[in-house]
Amino acid sequence: MATIRDVANLVGVSPATVSRVINGVPGFSSATRERVEAAVAELGYEPDTLARGLRTMQSAVIGVLANAVSDALASQVMSGVESAARSRGFTVMLGRAGTGAEHAPSYLRSFKTYRAAGVVVISSAITAEMRRAAGPRLPMMAVAIRNGAAFPSIGIDDELAAYDGTRRLLALGHRDIGLLAGDERSVLVNTPRERGYLRAMNEAGYTPLIERGNSLYDSAPPALGRLLSRAPGLTAVFALSDEMGAATVNELQRLGRRVPDDVSVLGFDNTRTSTHVHPALSTVAQPLERMGERAVLGLLDGTWQSRTFEHRVIERGSTALAR
Repeated sequence: MATIRDVANLVGVSPATVSRVINGVPGFSSATRERVEAAVAELGYEPDTLARGLRTMQSAVIGVLANAVSDALASQVMSGVESAARSRGFTVMLGRAGTGAEHAPSYLRSFKTYRAAGVVVISSAITAEMRRAAGPRLPMMAVAIRNGAAFPSIGIDDELAAYDGTRRLLALGHRDIGLLAGDERSVLVNTPRERGYLRAMNEAGYTPLIERGNSLYDSAPPALGRLLSRAPGLTAVFALSDEMGAATVNELQRLGRRVPDDVSVLGFDNTRTSTHVHPALSTVAQPLERMGERAVLGLLDGTWQSRTFEHRVIERGSTALAR
């Protein structure tokens, strides 16, 4: 098996230079980089990430834990994570934590074994059990969730975002606005979004109407059915995830209701799902890729304090003035 010294000898540079080129560290001419990359390919050299981690107490690995949230949301956070990791010469290891993050401790123990430089946790709280599994030296940052000083997190102000989304529907003249909420156990994401909706509706003097799914596509049609049975004349639906919003658009059309002529639909997150439905879904956007990038850079730079990003309401074809 080829070693880093074999690559260095073939190219005529030091092993340290080979290591820096492999890890994407800048400061070398394109000719040197190309010669190193060619030698790596010719010799079939593969860096031993685990051995390097054991020597240095840190490897060029960033761990990612994705809870059972929208695949589209996790994918966009991952895009930002991978972009920032590659820019620093790091690779990414992904673990699927499960619906209740039940698999998180075992993945964290693996990340610790590989001497990961840090872990990004997508849309999930960092629990005491997770902290114990990770040990005291493995930094973690939660993304697409916000919890002040309880654990480092990067997210938006979910309550204000849902408030602004509801206010936008009210400004379009809608009064009967149903909410498709997520799992009520999601106290750090769903609960503040519900509060924002309730605050806007109560301030305007209109009756709130809430049914719950679990933020995923398949949970929306039955929840929408319950909304319509309670309020057949509703003119707008605010879904607290784009997956539920897309499902709502499709289900309304299946039921013979025109979107947005009969019912406007607003989603949440601005994932790619929002543009994969017709009409395209209006949504409350959070900058998922930028938040993933910021989490990685913070972990690597040691500046992993909590941070709140700005949201915005994006209007597409699924919302219109109330008739």
